[in-house]
Parts: sequence; C-alpha cells; structure tokens
Amino acid sequence: MRSIIENDKEFKEAIGAFIIAFSELEFGLAQLGTMTEFNLQKKDSYLIRHMGYSFSQKVKNLTDYITEHLAEIKPIWDDLKKEIDELNRERRFIAHGFIQYFLSGETKTTYIKEGKKLTSKKHDIKSIKVLTNRLHHLNTGKNGVCGEFHSLFSKTRVDKWNELVNDDFKIVYRMNNIVVSDWKGSK
Repeated sequence: MRSIIENDKEFKEAIGAFIIAFSELEFGLAQLGTMTEFNLQKKDSYLIRHMGYSFSQKVKNLTDYITEHLAEIKPIWDDLKKEIDELNRERRFIAHGFIQYFLSGETKTTYIKEGKKLTSKKHDIKSIKVLTNRLHHLNTGKNGVCGEFHSLFSKTRVDKWNELVNDDFKIVYRMNNIVVSDWKGSK
C-alpha cells in the first residue's frame, strides 16, 4: 500500500498534467482565433489580443465565426465544442473547486457554484488522468483543435480569404511543404 505522501504527490502531478493540457487547448483556441480577423496576412500580430481573451470569449469567438462564415466545418466544431464545454466544467472543479484539502483519502471532493447552488464532485487520481487523456485527444487526436481541425479550419479560412482578394493578396497555405489551399499560386 502506498503512503499518504506518495498518494498526495501523484494526485498533485495528475492535476498539474491536466492544467498543462488545458493550457495547450486554450493556446490552440487563441491561435485559431487569430484567423477570425479580417486580414489573414497580419494574423500573427493578433495573437496577443486573442491570448488575452477569457476562455469563454475564445470559444464564443470561434463559434460565432464558424457559424457565420465556415458553415461547412460547423458540424465538426459542434462536436469539438461539446467536448470543450464538458472539459471546461471539469476544469472548474479541478482548478477552482477545492474547498478543503486533506492528505489522507484517495478521493477529493470539490465544489463550484453553478447558478444559485453549490455543486460537488469527487475526483481521484484515475479520474483526473482520464480527463487529461480526453484533453490530449481534444488537442491532437482525430479532429484535434491543435491538429486536424486546426489544419481544416486554416485551409477553409485561407480559401475563403482567397475568394475575396486579388492575386496580389492571396495566400498559399501549405502543410508539411504541400500546398493544400485551393489557390496554388500564380504561375
């Protein structure tokens, strides 16, 4: 049987891994957010602004933009957003919900305010690791925010940009040195 100190250390490591994975998600959302700005050629200059948005602002910005301008990828985003919302709720419990903390015990109870009531949830090392794995998948798994979805969103957004501008301002979008944008460049 593990000691209380060993269990405590592993519990805190699990929480740290979850928080880091969530931070990676939030950075990925900020990067996508830069592409919602009008001028894609200046997207790098928008990163500071988008990183300063609250988490909910980042998600809302992308949701609004995709709904209005990129309807073809909205079904994928809707699935991602559902998972984002669920994991964000869990983050609130893990990052903000500790009321009391004792070394003993495998399970910790956290509380958050939802509406006008206090909601509690129990977490242990295993449940936090499961949530962290879900975050890793959301970040880089199938249709991951920092993976396939990022590429799809970027390609779709660049193609929309290229439809609106003349050849002097069009962008060739490459992934792994392969041109994936509809516009391949002037010959």
